[in-house]
Amino acid sequence: MHNEEGNAMALYGELKEAMAKENRDYEIIFVDDYSYDNTFKILEDIFKKDKHVQVISLMGNQGKAVALNAGLKHVSGDIVLIMDGDGQHNPAYIPEFISAIQEGYDVASGWKKEDKGRSKFKSILHNNINRIIGKIMGVKMKYFGVAMKAYRKELIQRLELSGDLHRFAGVMVYYKGINIKEIPIKIRARENGSSKYSFGKIVGKVFLDIVLVKFLTKYSRTPFKIFGPIGFILGILGILGVGYIAINKYFFGISAFYDISILLLSAVAIIIGIQFIFFGLIAELISRIYYNPDNKATVLIKTSLKH
Repeated sequence: MHNEEGNAMALYGELKEAMAKENRDYEIIFVDDYSYDNTFKILEDIFKKDKHVQVISLMGNQGKAVALNAGLKHVSGDIVLIMDGDGQHNPAYIPEFISAIQEGYDVASGWKKEDKGRSKFKSILHNNINRIIGKIMGVKMKYFGVAMKAYRKELIQRLELSGDLHRFAGVMVYYKGINIKEIPIKIRARENGSSKYSFGKIVGKVFLDIVLVKFLTKYSRTPFKIFGPIGFILGILGILGVGYIAINKYFFGISAFYDISILLLSAVAIIIGIQFIFFGLIAELISRIYYNPDNKATVLIKTSLKH
């Protein structure tokens, strides 16, 4: 949550109402991403009167993905449900998400069937963008951007999200062979406050993130598989270029005006090829260090309230 003083209490009330219908233990974790309004004060008051509530306050505005990571590190339940704190996600859908996990699905992902806070033009554009993303990623999902999702705890805690990759959490787990159920939901219009994301900002970032996610899901654990072949091909092309000039000159006595250009390009190709190979080796080492189970992402937490 970031500057959601107008939505925090109402959201808490709806969460309590939804969980009252579930005969199970539960916890509600609010993450305040350095709000400069009264959001944290409201959450602190909620914490004091409800033993089911935890509140985490971050040092500085670190972004949604870091806030999610902070919350996930404090989860104790077997099923984890994530939703936005602006009130646009209706907690009344929570039982459906929980049921999907109990049915055997690893992930229950919200599918934005209707969005009260978006014009018809933007809805059509978003739907087409999602189709394009699905084709590029090779993932059969109707909608990628909805943050309301439920996961098995052991699955979601294996993901380290950064930047704006929270949008693609469903894709990242899909590549791990996980079964996903999409649940149609209606997105409500904001009652208070304003969106932290502009349409242009989201579209611009999304397509850059697609490239990153494609790399992370395919080559993050074996980066040498992508950089090694590129370096090898460039090196071979450079060697062939040098060989072509050498054979023409020393065996056939042929010397052309463009030989210098070919020689320079060949030298550049060999140098860049060697760099790609070494970069792939370094990336492979970094990847193995990163995926060491003892590694933990850094999250700067200012205050953590827990019963």
